[in-house]
Amino acid sequence: MVDDDESVRMALSSSLRSASWNVIAYPSADHLLGDVHRSKLNLVVADIQMPGMDGFALLESIKQWKRPIPVIFITAHATQEIYERARAYGAAGFFSKPVDDARLLALVSELL
Repeated sequence: MVDDDESVRMALSSSLRSASWNVIAYPSADHLLGDVHRSKLNLVVADIQMPGMDGFALLESIKQWKRPIPVIFITAHATQEIYERARAYGAAGFFSKPVDDARLLALVSELL
């Protein structure tokens, strides 16, 4: 889970944990990319608009990993253009904030 907004990060992490998923929460893309244990990740839920590296740049970095993993985008600024860009970049899912927890958990279950 990557989001610069602590309240969103905590809420979504809690929701995912309630469904028995192991969750690591990062305040930025740089924190995730700097984690020496990132190769153990199976999926990333990431905000698109973050200071520094945005979600699109994070997804491009993940695509370069030896074992790329699915990335689900969330955003408070959902527009058709952002949605289409997310699809073009290969995002595994796209949710506007506030996130529909049931739909997110269903997609995570489907992907994993």
